[in-house]
Amino acid sequence: MSLRNYFYRFGKYILTFFFVTLLMVLFGPLQAQAAITKAVTTDGFKLSGTGSMNVWDGDEFRYYIGYQIPHEDSMDYKVDVTMTFQSSGLTPGRASVYLDDDSIPLYSNGGTVLQGSATFSKSDEMELMEIFVNYDSFPSEQNVDFSISVNVRENRKNADIAIYPPENNYDKTTGVFLVTVDDPYVFYSNKDSSKYSVSISDSSVAQVTGITPKSNDSFEVSVYFAKAGSTEFIFKYENQTKKVTFTVAKTVITVSSSISLKVGDTTMFSNYVFKTGGGSITIKKVKSSNKKIVDAAGGFLIAKKPGTAKVSALVNGKRRTITVIVGKKPAPKPKLKQLQVKVKGYKYYPDSGKTIYTTRFTNKSKSTITKVKLKFTMTINEEMTRTKTFKVNIKPGKTKTMKLNIGKLIADPSNITVKCLKFWYKS
Repeated sequence: MSLRNYFYRFGKYILTFFFVTLLMVLFGPLQAQAAITKAVTTDGFKLSGTGSMNVWDGDEFRYYIGYQIPHEDSMDYKVDVTMTFQSSGLTPGRASVYLDDDSIPLYSNGGTVLQGSATFSKSDEMELMEIFVNYDSFPSEQNVDFSISVNVRENRKNADIAIYPPENNYDKTTGVFLVTVDDPYVFYSNKDSSKYSVSISDSSVAQVTGITPKSNDSFEVSVYFAKAGSTEFIFKYENQTKKVTFTVAKTVITVSSSISLKVGDTTMFSNYVFKTGGGSITIKKVKSSNKKIVDAAGGFLIAKKPGTAKVSALVNGKRRTITVIVGKKPAPKPKLKQLQVKVKGYKYYPDSGKTIYTTRFTNKSKSTITKVKLKFTMTINEEMTRTKTFKVNIKPGKTKTMKLNIGKLIADPSNITVKCLKFWYKS
């Protein structure tokens, strides 16, 4: 045989080996993949079928699941796995099935079957199943065939419902109950109003007045408390019912015995009526014993002149009375410009530097000025200032002249002016 023919025949063997190897690499795993099927069930999914592993080289078996978790939060799962081998000699002592990073250990029952169970939580996609086997002694065959069943079930089928009452014993007229629904199959459980309903078992005690869907699958339920008693707050979501018992306190109404007003004040009779417990307050037929002191019109009380009058009204059908004491209208708050201040003269003592300013105050406000903060401006070679606070007692509408010691000066001052920066007063 020529060298050329030898290389020609040898090259054909190399080419054939290359294509066979390529076909095994490309289609060998596909045959194993195609033997496993996935079926979506009502509460998860199931994998079943057959496969083959090269146990001498320690190759693992892989199957791509591609199962999407039906909620943005984590879901709890229970997994049961059964693997069956062709003979006890080819059955490993144990195996591990991984769903992504979660392991399900399998153990032999002494025959050709390995079984195991596990629970775990998942979020997002369940992507990959991998199988690893461990033999106590080296098997006689390189490729070992098996059948497998993987049943993945969601542990939580029902939505988690929680009710948060604002309190247990209600002494107000209204309140808001917070309800949260964590449904593993619905992203926003509060968006579909056909899925839920809210009611009160005894509508004579309380009634639902409004339902407001909020963020994070929660609801705010407004409730009106009509009368004293115990009842149940009932929330239904699909096939689930959640109840919370609450009590509306006995209605107790109190009215202030007396109040004080100033001439010109305006208020309402209802401001002095207080309630605990359920129900509402009705106020009718408000009247005054002396309209010249207190006028009562439409529930409004108007203080007209100093004195005492009795104002009564029907509160939930019962006549209640308030004694109203009207005092003089307080003097208006005095303004800074209402106190006029002027320096009328001064006395300078050269030996000590002591300086006394004769200052005249005119109080045009309706309050007594008790203390003043004054700023004196003068010229001694150059302009300078002195600021001091003095006690004074200047009656409303009066003029008062005082001699004020502003301290020591280095020379005789001139061009003296004064300004009041602040004052204190009493009515």
